[in-house]
Amino acid sequence: MTSPATEAPAVRTDTMRVAVMAGVRDISLQELPVPAPGPGQILVRVRATAICTWEQRSYSGAQHNKFPFVGGHEIAGEVAAIGPDTNTDLKVGERVAVGSAACGRCHWCMTGQDRACKQHYGFNQKYGDAWGPGGFGEYRIQVADGVYRLGDAAYDVGALSEPLSCAIHASRMLDLRVGQDVVVLGAGVMGLMNVVAARQHGARVIVSEVDPNRLAMAKRLGATELIDATKVDPVERVRELTEGRGAEAVIAAIGHEKANEQGLAMLSDRGRFVLFAAAHPEPTFSILPNETHNRETGVFGVISGEKQDFYAATRLIRYGLVDLSPLIDIRYPLAEIATALDHAVKPGTYRVIVEL
Repeated sequence: MTSPATEAPAVRTDTMRVAVMAGVRDISLQELPVPAPGPGQILVRVRATAICTWEQRSYSGAQHNKFPFVGGHEIAGEVAAIGPDTNTDLKVGERVAVGSAACGRCHWCMTGQDRACKQHYGFNQKYGDAWGPGGFGEYRIQVADGVYRLGDAAYDVGALSEPLSCAIHASRMLDLRVGQDVVVLGAGVMGLMNVVAARQHGARVIVSEVDPNRLAMAKRLGATELIDATKVDPVERVRELTEGRGAEAVIAAIGHEKANEQGLAMLSDRGRFVLFAAAHPEPTFSILPNETHNRETGVFGVISGEKQDFYAATRLIRYGLVDLSPLIDIRYPLAEIATALDHAVKPGTYRVIVEL
């Protein structure tokens, strides 16, 4: 249905607070105009944004970025206003998550592969002289098909729709099936998201990690077998657990050369290896072409989800089919964004939530 232009709730003002990153460990609040939604657009009042690795690395200097920058792409909030001639059944006040949206017309979109669309509408936007996904600001505009209903889900958990969608995408690309053996290397936030997603497919999930606390969290979230990589050889242990076959799927959720080499060595015949984590500086590893050919194994990368993955993630959260609350480490108000980022970059931290 097409919604007429809708007035925003009374909480809206003419200006909004936006946290602008001017450089490494240099972030402050600015007052900027609240944007008005145009045709086909929705204005979202941001309520919670999770701090992802991209924002952490930009803030710490571990990854080069262009400044000034407004981070925050794991976003939940409420519909504040709907632009004219917007095809949506959402209503002002509904809780929503913000995802990227594709053009719907190119080759990739028409063949159901919108992740490859070159026009990811609304992901990065302008905020004065700054640019970025904008979740560190109080309001954000998105095209209507990039806004997803959350029902009564809590804002902080709803903000985790985006990282969950990435893991769902990995499981879908792996074509996971009931009873298959899946290894997840690394039990940071994204490794744990992959545990949750793989369990939704009925897979047996084996997690390899060096931190006992993270192994315990993996078990809590559904991992069926745990490998303490400081005590045993992960490759040998996977072979033992799979009766010598190896795993049908291995997901490297840590960007490390050794993990990549171990992942390849854990694969069964016709197994698939997913490079899920980026690393800076970029590691390398070797693939033996003949072995890959003879065993019919495959290697591919996953960076983010498609629209169907984001929709699936919000439904899992909306209907309480997954519990992601253990992955929330701590919450900070927007006024304490620098403290929130300082906390987020500490080793061993799960997701830090900025509340707006």
